[in-house]
Amino acid sequence: MHTARLLQFTDTHLFSDPQGSLRGTRTLESLQACLANARRRHLPADLVAVTGDIVQDEPDAYGTLELLLEDIDAPVLLIPGNHDVPAEMQRQFVRPPFQVGGTREIGSWAVVMLDTSSEVSGRGEGRLGPEALHLLATELGRLHRSHVLVLLHHPPVPMEAAGLDALGLTDAAGFLEVIDAHPNVRGVAWGHAHQSLDLLRGGVRMMCTPATCFQFQPRHPAFAIDDRPPGYRVIDLGDDGSIATEVVWLEGYPR
Repeated sequence: MHTARLLQFTDTHLFSDPQGSLRGTRTLESLQACLANARRRHLPADLVAVTGDIVQDEPDAYGTLELLLEDIDAPVLLIPGNHDVPAEMQRQFVRPPFQVGGTREIGSWAVVMLDTSSEVSGRGEGRLGPEALHLLATELGRLHRSHVLVLLHHPPVPMEAAGLDALGLTDAAGFLEVIDAHPNVRGVAWGHAHQSLDLLRGGVRMMCTPATCFQFQPRHPAFAIDDRPPGYRVIDLGDDGSIATEVVWLEGYPR
């Protein structure tokens, strides 16, 4: 069976300063370590995705990501998170291999990218809104002959952690209603929560991918830092609609 391989990196939180640190982790160094690991073990790939919070509120840092990935020899799919500046992403990433949002079709699959960066309160939660949900339903209908993987930044299902769940996708119910109405959706993958989750919901693979920097402790009511290292996800998309996936942890990475 033929498969298409997608590598997902998320929550890179890059700074304009290459030495920039967030909660004790130098985010550029940890991303470089993840990319080096992926180059040794999982590249070449068919697609690379970076699913939000690419920068830590500093648009100048988009240039750093561009330099890191411009020679990766695969389309690079980008979506914004709550720390990103979507207009600047659209301005910066205008040439191959980069694509900001939209749909990418590959073989029997289509990857649909959603922008959930529209905050309600400014605290970090995400939202799609009625227009985006309508467009999603229309696009999934157009793709009825393809298997679909949906990428977004904010969790559309509870992470069972009060702090994180308060900052999830505020219109998750509407999103899931659209997904449930389109059986060609095989998987949904996101970031934001800085931890790993992998479950089945009505036959749809639901995957949260850990950050390339630090992680939060799963099911902790606040935002306690975990001792897990940086990580990323490998997603193999089978022609029959199957998904095989693993989280790659950089075990031994010094904090």
